[in-house]
Amino acid sequence: MDWEAPLDAWYVFLAVSLVSVAVAGVVLSLPSGPPPDANQAANTIEPVAGSTTETSATWTYDAETIAIDGTTVEMENEHGTTHASMAYGVVVPLNDSERLENITRGAAFEDEYEDELADGDTHAVETFLSEVRSQYEANSGTPLTASGELVARQLSVDPERDRLAPLVETVSLETTVSELSVGGIGYTGIGTVQASYDGIAGNSVELSIDGTYVGPDNTSISDADTDRVFSDGEGKLEEDIESSHLSRPAAAPVDVTISFDDGETCERTVGFSSEPTCTNLIPRSVGFDDDEPFVEYKEATESYHVTLVVV
Repeated sequence: MDWEAPLDAWYVFLAVSLVSVAVAGVVLSLPSGPPPDANQAANTIEPVAGSTTETSATWTYDAETIAIDGTTVEMENEHGTTHASMAYGVVVPLNDSERLENITRGAAFEDEYEDELADGDTHAVETFLSEVRSQYEANSGTPLTASGELVARQLSVDPERDRLAPLVETVSLETTVSELSVGGIGYTGIGTVQASYDGIAGNSVELSIDGTYVGPDNTSISDADTDRVFSDGEGKLEEDIESSHLSRPAAAPVDVTISFDDGETCERTVGFSSEPTCTNLIPRSVGFDDDEPFVEYKEATESYHVTLVVV
């Protein structure tokens, strides 16, 4: 019996071994899982953004990062990167914005912006849109660390949801007494009318006085008016009352008209001891910037809408 192996057997063994190693290398290089499904992400977001009413959707996914830029979605994990486009809607990806994320997950606007709604000097909707704008500018196109759960919510934006309290101007009126003696007859009258202003920096007030001078002829007061711009929003305005003849003061009481900067007027009767007050309220409104790419006006609801996405 011939126990010797053929001379070329070791060549065959070596060739088979090399092929096995090569095949194993190919197998090991193949991905062990699928890349993320960007199409499904787009399909989750798009119906929300395109809805004619407020709505939301949630999708669980596997990715390391996700980037949303307007109407495009890019997702990446260890198995690859995928892309998808949305035909409708520009959405706002959120990152590190607690109350916007809370709203996206279903919290009420009134709960998250309670402080702003209670503050008459702060417009809650303007604050909300400012925060949305910051998120849009910071996160659009930026790969964000994926949470594994995508949440999209469309909500309406009503700029009239809350209003700023009006600005208040207050004018307090008072008089000073003036004594006059003519031919041995003494007269007591109003020498000055003083208006104390507390209101808005840069606004002006005009004070006008109507009445008669003391004395038997009841001569009408003439040219008793003055005005002032209050650069600091407070101060005093004073008008001296004296006739061109004998410097007679005004007979009490006098009628005072306060004219405010916005055209409103206030009329009060002022005597020796009365201290009436004029108050003017100036409504405030906040401009609504509907030119933002993420804000859309929808005819169906006749209101503005935004779509927020937590990734």
